[in-house]
Order: sequence, then C-alpha cells, then structure tokens
Amino acid sequence: MPNHSITADSPRIVVSNTAEFLRAVGRELEDGIVSPRIFNDPELYSRELSRIFARCWCFVAHESEIPTPGDYVLRYIGEDQFIVVRDEDGQIRVLYNKCTHRGSPVCRVEKGNSSHFRCPYHSWMFKNNGEWSGAPYRKKAYKKLDAAQWGLVAAPHVDSVHGLIFACLDPDAPTLDEYLGGMRWYLDVLLGLNDQGMSTIGEPQRWRVPANWKSGAENFMADAYHVPSLHRSAEEVGMFPGIEGGGAGPQGVNRHVFFDEGHGMIVNDGFLPAPWHRSGFPPEVADTFQLDRLTEDQRQWVASHSASTFLIFPNFGLVRVPASPHPDAPPTVFTYLRQWQPSGPDMIVNWNWTLGWNSASDEFNEQAYVAALSMHGPAGILEQDDTVVWGGAPVAGSSVFARKSGMRFNFQLGLDDMSDYAEDPDWKFPGRATTSALGEAPQRAFYRRWLREVSTPDHAEPDHTDQEENA
Repeated sequence: MPNHSITADSPRIVVSNTAEFLRAVGRELEDGIVSPRIFNDPELYSRELSRIFARCWCFVAHESEIPTPGDYVLRYIGEDQFIVVRDEDGQIRVLYNKCTHRGSPVCRVEKGNSSHFRCPYHSWMFKNNGEWSGAPYRKKAYKKLDAAQWGLVAAPHVDSVHGLIFACLDPDAPTLDEYLGGMRWYLDVLLGLNDQGMSTIGEPQRWRVPANWKSGAENFMADAYHVPSLHRSAEEVGMFPGIEGGGAGPQGVNRHVFFDEGHGMIVNDGFLPAPWHRSGFPPEVADTFQLDRLTEDQRQWVASHSASTFLIFPNFGLVRVPASPHPDAPPTVFTYLRQWQPSGPDMIVNWNWTLGWNSASDEFNEQAYVAALSMHGPAGILEQDDTVVWGGAPVAGSSVFARKSGMRFNFQLGLDDMSDYAEDPDWKFPGRATTSALGEAPQRAFYRRWLREVSTPDHAEPDHTDQEENA
C-alpha cells in the first residue's frame, strides 16, 4: 500500500517541460497529490481549450431560451462564441459567430429573433441555419462562388436531453448519450419527472471571478466537506437551517456518486420531512410528477434520494437544495444550472440559470428563483464564500516560491481508510457510490479524466510536445 504521508523531507517532483510534468501529475495523483501549477499555466490552459473544450460535449443553452423559429442566444464553448439558434425548420443549430469572409462577428446582440445574420464589414448574409445567403453585388462580385462552401461554420454535433442543449466540436465524438453514460439515468430522475418539464426563469446571470474553472467544477461535483465551515454564516442569518447536515460530517446524510469519466454528484437521503416530497417539493408540486415515466429502479431512487450538486465533465453543473427566500420564510427547493466558463487560466465567467417547473404555480417558481438568487446569485450568500476561496489556487499556481518549493495540494481525503469513507457495495444504481461524503474520490476521478484529455494529442494537429521539449 502506498505511503500517503507528506513531511518536510518528502521529495518533490519539480519539472519544467509540459510532457514530463504531466507524467509526474499522473504519478502523484495516485497518492492524492496535485500540483498547483495545473491551476495557472498558459501551456496547460491552451491544451484544455483544444483537448477538452473542443472535444467534449459542452452545455450551451436550455431549449426554453429559444422556443420559436428564429430565436437565438450567444454562448461560449471554451473561449469561442457561438450562436445557438432555432432555425426556420425548428432545428437547433450551434454556429460559430465569425463571418467566413474576414472573421467579424455576424451577431452582436446577446439574444433575439432573426431569419438571417449579416456581417457588418462587407454585408455577407447567412440564413439562421448557417447557409451563405448573399453579398452586395453578388451577380458581379461572386459569379462563381460555391455558396455551399461558405456558410457559417457549425458545431458538428448538437443534441439535447430534458431541455439541456449540448454541442460538441469534435467530428469523431461519441453520441451525447454515450458521453453522459450513467449520468443520463440521473438526468431522468432530476429533470424528467413529468412531461411538462422545466423552463428557465428570467435571464442567465453572469459575473467574472478570478479563479480557475476546475476549482468551480470540482467544488460543485463533490465537495461537501467545506459546507459547514465556509458557509456557516448562511445558518447564522437563518437562510440555511441545519447546515451541518448539508456537509460531510457524521450528522450529514450525503454520499458521493461518481464515474471514471469525470462526472459525479453529491446524493442526499431527502431534505425535508413529510408531507413534503422526498426531494423537497411540496405536495402541490410533487403531485404533478409522473413517476410512471421512470423505470422501477428510478422510482425507487426518487423515493429515497435526491442530488444536491451534480457535474457533467468538464464544466456543467446542476444544484438542487433548499433555501429560504427570506429569513422568515420556510425553505424552498430550487433547481439551477451552473457553468464555469474559462476566460484565461486564472479567470472564469460564472453562468447561472434558475429552472422552474412548468407544472408548478408562478408563486412556487418565484420563491425558488429568489431562494436560488439569495444563495448562489452574483451576490448570493454562499456564492460570495465560494468565489473568495477559489481565487487561491491560481495565485499559488503562478507563484515562483510554490513551484521552487515543490508545494502540493492535498486530495487525500478518504484515501486508504484515512476517513470514515468507503465504496458502498450495496449501491444498486448507476455509478460508484460511497458510504459518506467525507472523501475526495470524485475529485481524483475528475483530475484523472482531465489528465487523460490534456495528455492526448489534438485530433487536428499532431502533438510534437515531446520532440520539441526534448530537442
């Protein structure tokens, strides 16, 4: 069994070239150790953009944001901007927002409805399905232009599940269902409880945070350990009663469920007592759920469990927790979507969408919206806590002293009987489940997936890193 203790005399692997560094990351990760460098390194960040965001399935919008033909929103995959549009035939397209003439954006409005997009530079025109439509003096200037070759560049794969629209920029990617694996099963029990579905409430909120995108992703994926300490103030002001039960300690009812593909979530055994639904919804909302839509195993899961936080690799999260809309109100369970969009190795743009049940009353959805905003909006009580502490990783990642001293981050919680945390052999639902949330197994799986992706050569360009760095 490996020795996971770290002392002042323990050797530190200090390497300069990226290929050897990644090999060292793989060796250390088995011992639950991670270098701060991965949170603020320009070369690694470049690899993330080309080998993670340009190859994985990424969330781009909710179908309710573009309900009718011509509706569009502007969204991002990595740092690239795309037009997510429902074309005249009702098909959802994800179009790169750059004109194929000189690269100017063809759409400069965050959302709207349009049958065409026109480039302001030379007025090249494109239909909302991406096809090239025309240009000034077309009969004189472009007599022999092959219009089929000059449309807007489109994401090769677009698919949706329960209203969530995903796109993938890799032509050779697996299907969305294959990519999601067992997480597709959990989307059914979280978002597919009736045929009326869910819709976004209002506009997505966005704000910049000096942090690395991986810190947000791994936090929402599985980090219950921080909740009772970092978020203690939420209980003190009456917004999050019983916060100790939302953590990973002995009073908690949480466990981890995760996959080797880097997806995972925190599962709880129910928020609120009867007569509330096990997932925390009042009877008037729970009575609209059509559980016959689910399999027997899924119905059993809904009867006994819910998910607090949820991550689909690389950067798409879902949160479903109770909070009080104001200190004198009872808790309301809200559902919101979260994305940590990279904007450099040390900056992210947080995106938030609150979802409401189409079968619920306007009053319930309004309370859920206020509860979500109060907890995880741009000025939310929990959000202010999280975004302050996430900023430490990229600072350490660029620190001269941290690199020279061989400083490492500890991801050993729950490793080799270090804590009251083990894999649950009786878990009969998809994924690997643990007996508590007092561990970091999902985070280690997340970083193993990250390492596999950034170490794999880009499909479009051969990887000459080893030859160049060893020359």
